[in-house]
Amino acid sequence: MKISGGVLALNYEKTTKHLIKEIKSEFKCRNAKRAVIGISGGLDSSIVLTLLAMSLGKSKIVPVFMPYRTTSKTSAEDAHLVCAHLSLNYEVKNITKQIDAYFKEEKNPGKNRIGNKCARERMSILYDISMRENGIVFGTSNKSEIVMGYGTIFGDLACAVNPIGSLYKTQLFKYAEYLCIPKRIIEKKPSADLWEGQTDEGDLGLSYKTIDEISYLYFDKKKSLSDVKKQGYREKDVRRVISSFERNAFKRELPLIINL
Repeated sequence: MKISGGVLALNYEKTTKHLIKEIKSEFKCRNAKRAVIGISGGLDSSIVLTLLAMSLGKSKIVPVFMPYRTTSKTSAEDAHLVCAHLSLNYEVKNITKQIDAYFKEEKNPGKNRIGNKCARERMSILYDISMRENGIVFGTSNKSEIVMGYGTIFGDLACAVNPIGSLYKTQLFKYAEYLCIPKRIIEKKPSADLWEGQTDEGDLGLSYKTIDEISYLYFDKKKSLSDVKKQGYREKDVRRVISSFERNAFKRELPLIINL
């Protein structure tokens, strides 16, 4: 039997109180004036934005939408939707000119290089705005992405504080309902929106449900590969999650300083 969704269920009230407390604490101890966050119209950034609004108040939040020329119209609409839902103003910084200028002399840079460059450009903009605002950058990567290495080092994985890095994606779907995130945002397929038709689960090769349940058993509960298989998961899926975690360990580490 595969584990039930109840195993990954959250105490929403307790989780919210804890996250608000931690956000307030980090904001205060870093002597920040503003919380800077990149928004995409997706589930994760919408949840973090909502938590920031609940923790700090609207006047202290600087949401930034940073489209590239391939960014879908839906992403722009949903970024506007969540900000309107929270009565927040937001900035738009289009990154098309600088990304295309960088790759101008490249014959075929490929989707992944362009996607990584976009992620790093967006984080560079957020840190510049944080300097302008005397603020700190809040991240939006969830635990599923961190486990699988599904993120760009020094790009979307870079931030000062990440409120949802200990929460699996499947937990966030239900949590979003609790936080009253607009239904349209909850129901759309998770996507980094790097190119038309791109989806997270398509890139990962597994559903978030499978990734999260295997990760919970193997990493959180410390079950062996054999024990996880006995729960009804295919060995190749378990090995895929484990190998992705190990292969992308460098994304979870600080830069190595070589001692003399």
